[in-house]
Amino acid sequence: MTVVPFHLSMCVTDLEKTRYFYKEILGIEERRASKSSAHFDFFGTQLTCHHLPGYDAKNVQREVDAEDVPIPHFGAALNLEEFEKVKKRLLANDTKFIKKPRVRFIGKNHEQHVMFIEDPSGHGIEIKSFTKAPERTWA
Repeated sequence: MTVVPFHLSMCVTDLEKTRYFYKEILGIEERRASKSSAHFDFFGTQLTCHHLPGYDAKNVQREVDAEDVPIPHFGAALNLEEFEKVKKRLLANDTKFIKKPRVRFIGKNHEQHVMFIEDPSGHGIEIKSFTKAPERTWA
């Protein structure tokens, strides 16, 4: 099966802080914008951020596979080179990690390098790289 781009549209508290976070910290491209929205290429996915004053997406933690992670969250499964590049950018920008970079599910088919962060509006973001699954697939 061919992997097709996904689209996510969400509200954000501060459009300029959002632009800075996604462009400068994560290093992704802003494709287009309007007065009240920004559209990013989030690792091949169209991410649209709409400004909504007063919005707060602070996450709660829920157990997933025996550990607490932010719910809801979204993210990307990258190859290891891309994962390391993003991790390096996050560390260089002193980004606070919800879950620090590590390998989890060791020895299982879904073994993965993973890290969780939060954008300026409180959206949980998971960046991972599977160690056993072929690129552009997931276990």
